[in-house]
Amino acid sequence: MQDLRERLRGLRRPPVTPGLGSESGPASRCLPPAVPAGRAGARASELERLETSLLGAPGDEGLSIKARLERLVAAADRARMRRDVPAAAAPIEELVPGRRVENDRGAFFLVEDSRHLDSRHGDVPLSRFRAVLPGSVAVVAGEPEMHSFDLTRAAFLDTETTGLAGGTGTAAFVVGVGFVEEERFVVRQYLMRDYDEEAAQLCGLSTLLASFPYLVTYNGKAFDLPLLEARYRLNREAFPAARAQHLDLLPPARRLWKLRLESCRLQSLEAALLGVSRAGDVPGEEIPRIYFEYVRSRDARGIVRVLEHNRLDVLSLAALSALACQWVHGEGPEDPRDAYSLGRVFERAQLYERSDAQYRRAVREDAGPLRTAALLRLAARAKRGGDLTAACELWDRAARAGSWYALRELAVHHEHRTRDLAAALAAVDLGLLQAAHPGGGSTRAAREFERRRTRLALKIGR
Repeated sequence: MQDLRERLRGLRRPPVTPGLGSESGPASRCLPPAVPAGRAGARASELERLETSLLGAPGDEGLSIKARLERLVAAADRARMRRDVPAAAAPIEELVPGRRVENDRGAFFLVEDSRHLDSRHGDVPLSRFRAVLPGSVAVVAGEPEMHSFDLTRAAFLDTETTGLAGGTGTAAFVVGVGFVEEERFVVRQYLMRDYDEEAAQLCGLSTLLASFPYLVTYNGKAFDLPLLEARYRLNREAFPAARAQHLDLLPPARRLWKLRLESCRLQSLEAALLGVSRAGDVPGEEIPRIYFEYVRSRDARGIVRVLEHNRLDVLSLAALSALACQWVHGEGPEDPRDAYSLGRVFERAQLYERSDAQYRRAVREDAGPLRTAALLRLAARAKRGGDLTAACELWDRAARAGSWYALRELAVHHEHRTRDLAAALAAVDLGLLQAAHPGGGSTRAAREFERRRTRLALKIGR
């Protein structure tokens, strides 16, 4: 392109300097200086070659030199545009069942998917929404003020952004929102095809979110909602979900499933709990690059994969929310590790009878460290309730399983409550052995047992 412009510049006539030449009249000042015949012929032949290469045929067609040059520049610009946009680029309108939506702020692209609640997401029917009882979300979240939270009236929101670190320069180019509508679960995806569509995208999103009193996200408190609030602020609009009651499912998911599953990423949970297998899913870290490539080339094939990734995220978010609530008021989990975790969720919600039932189940079904942890939870509950006999029995069972903490509780109990110093000293000696065992205690616990043993020895000596 630069070479072509240099060649065109060389074809232009040089400016005429007033006062030069043999004639001094007005007409003579408008004439160009004389050009040798050889150079003029060379310029004419070069112009014809340029016209042939860009227009396909030489000839001036009666046009002036200026008009011919302008025609060549326009043809060069068209050739450059054809090089920048690949001929095989596929527009988004041809690849997904969506539509262009216009509002007061401009236009954006809307994609919508709908399925009956009797259908399944992985191995799980979406009809679980019907089984969710009032108050379940409050128990799952450990927040009593969410007692009226209704998943069937909630918007499930997930974003795909131009960056993973957040900040003012990061925009949400796809916002997916799922919700229950009569007997169907609907997913709407708001796509800005370029940055100039953001205001229209956010305006369209406002219309939908303003109709929902409840909002569910996954890590939304730390990422999605602050990002959207910033984008609305930059566009001088109010965030439509500012008053909605918000459930961020990530903290409850960690409390419920982290003990059994190594990762609590949404995709890990959906594979382990819902049986969802994603074939050819786009990695999250690749999504910003795919969008920038789409803006440059207008080839939407990568964006189609991003939209599918987002749609599955919204569906999994909704299905996992319903599953967690069903555990609260349903049959509960099958794995004893999940039963122990659910017991902790009940304990956090001060539902102690239900938490004790889950701990006892873990004691029955697990023979490893989880059984000891459940015994200690039950003992602490008995101690708080004033049933010290039951607490001592549970501490004794945990101590036989190798718990130095149970031995410490027994030593405290016998020293200060039963005044059985010999029993307290025996518990301390066992605790010292356990704390000294690799992986069986800690340096701090060993020092505490040493101090307690010294004190008990003095008491016994007196």
